[in-house]
Amino acid sequence: MKASRMSRREFLRLSATTALGAAFIAACAPPAAPGEVEQPAKAPEKKRRLVFWGHDDHPIDLAATGFVKKYPEIEWVSPHPPERGAKLTAAMAAGTGCPDLFWAEATDAQDWGCRGLLTDLTEHLLPEKDNYHPLKWNETVIPTTGRNIGWPGDLSVSGWYYRADILEELGYGDPNAWTYDDFINVASELAKQGKYTFLFPSSGWYLARPIFAYRVHQLGGSMVSQDGQTITVADEVGIEAMRLVKQLWDSGGGLDVGWLQPPYYAAMKADQLIGQFAAAWETGFWESNLTAEEGGLGQWRVAKFPGGPNIKYRSGVFGGAQLICPKCAENKEDAVLFMKYALGSLEGAKLCGEWGIIPAYRPYLESDHFLQGKTALFGEWLHNQFWAGQEKELSTVYVRPAGWNAVLKALEEVMPAILNDEVSIEEGLQQVVELATPDFERTKCAA
Repeated sequence: MKASRMSRREFLRLSATTALGAAFIAACAPPAAPGEVEQPAKAPEKKRRLVFWGHDDHPIDLAATGFVKKYPEIEWVSPHPPERGAKLTAAMAAGTGCPDLFWAEATDAQDWGCRGLLTDLTEHLLPEKDNYHPLKWNETVIPTTGRNIGWPGDLSVSGWYYRADILEELGYGDPNAWTYDDFINVASELAKQGKYTFLFPSSGWYLARPIFAYRVHQLGGSMVSQDGQTITVADEVGIEAMRLVKQLWDSGGGLDVGWLQPPYYAAMKADQLIGQFAAAWETGFWESNLTAEEGGLGQWRVAKFPGGPNIKYRSGVFGGAQLICPKCAENKEDAVLFMKYALGSLEGAKLCGEWGIIPAYRPYLESDHFLQGKTALFGEWLHNQFWAGQEKELSTVYVRPAGWNAVLKALEEVMPAILNDEVSIEEGLQQVVELATPDFERTKCAA
């Protein structure tokens, strides 16, 4: 027979009655036998808290669902605080109040790791080195010490998203075969028809990252030397990268709206923005903003970045965060255990990969689970096979060490003048070096 549910009032009344009854029964109960000791009820063991800070709806939280099943003695605590970067900086300065795990951009991890604020993960990561692309591995290594301060997270490969149905209707061929000259010609032609093939805000941080940074990566360069000691943005590679950016600007094919803002998605829904240079993780944002629109998403595909005589790599990185453990964390042992599970095991990587990111763990990238995956934006097209191929297009030279942000900030200030022909490319990039040098020297990791 199924027991009936009891109201809260009935439960309290019964509890009071039962308390009196229990006292009577205890008084009438026979005494314990000689030599017997009544054992007190065993208190439940307190779970170990593991605290994570990241953005809302985080893929790391998906991995936590499997982690706590495997380790039920651990309690996952994930508050998603606003202004979490500033809060972590303050907590590390105070030496208390830190999370055990934090989802950090590569540049932030390098800045904090350089100052000795992060847990050294070298002994745990070194046996796993071959399971990650050298670029993703290098993002977790402080150049001046060679020590790992984060666990490789999001692969963050990129490509050119495009509306295949519209390009086919307009008579254009396979964009994977295009050089930059081809792409710029197509962008210019389509712009005359009111269709844009990439995003190009006229000012702000997006100019430097990713518009310029993508091109530097493709050409096999870096804005800062691999040892983190010298600004290299004005070298031959930097000049060629800016030349490509200037050609993109002059083509008129770039849409001037805010990235991931309502006008950005509105332009896609209106078949106005029909292409975009974007990282793989942007797919999730597009789907959540485009699927509700009547008429569907359109036929989206992704191609490699354009090629050309000086192009070495046909992808780039934008974002690509990693898991770090601050030195002031209270539960470092379980933090490392979680890193190994979420980003260093097939089981954990599968859970992380359900939304938003592509874990950089190579056994996951080679798995049928990943390679056969489908998503709403791309329909039946096996997009993950493309992204797996893009991992091979990552540069082994491109680095973002401490001090990198100083160069970006200077680029943001100078690039509008370059684009508007107020200063030459060479002169403009020299201005970037001069402008960035004081902050770079102050924030770089001293040799």
